[in-house]
Amino acid sequence: MRRLAAALGVNPMSIYHHLPDKAAVLSGLVEAVFSQMHVTAPADGASWQDRVKDAAHSYRRVLRAHPNLALQIVSDPAAVAEAVVVAGEPFYAALEQAGLPPRAIFEAVNVVVDFIHGFMLGEASSASGTFDIGPDLLKRVRALPPETAPTLTRVAEALGEVGLRYEFDSAFEAGLNVLVMGIEPSPVTTEIP
Repeated sequence: MRRLAAALGVNPMSIYHHLPDKAAVLSGLVEAVFSQMHVTAPADGASWQDRVKDAAHSYRRVLRAHPNLALQIVSDPAAVAEAVVVAGEPFYAALEQAGLPPRAIFEAVNVVVDFIHGFMLGEASSASGTFDIGPDLLKRVRALPPETAPTLTRVAEALGEVGLRYEFDSAFEAGLNVLVMGIEPSPVTTEIP
């Protein structure tokens, strides 16, 4: 509250005339930021998978513009609840279209959003848009005793330094695709209590 007051050029106590506490400030901030989340209206016949991906891209764009908010949201239940209310509908609607029962919808949305939050925390720590682990990884793999990690060794050698470069945009797409493929509803769905 003191930092906010300093940024606004007011006495910290004057903020309490407008907002009761820090939670109210955070709630308002989450609402203001996530109200900027614009998911394009699904095209006629758009699959639920494409709708989930569109919502995930929009959510990521909002967090990219406000990277410090990702950590705050994951550490504050009230902020999580506010983010769900303001930004959750596109995810929930897409997964309902998939035919998932309520519990599975709730859990699938949590997994996708948690992936985005975790991904954003890593992305925010790198200013370059890539995380070049290639040289170090190859060096370490090559130093392993034979047969310690044969599959890792074959993969790392096949990809080489350039192929092992971690690029955030392509990594986000790959992770999102893996998650969405794993959400496929089963023919017999049971509700978890």
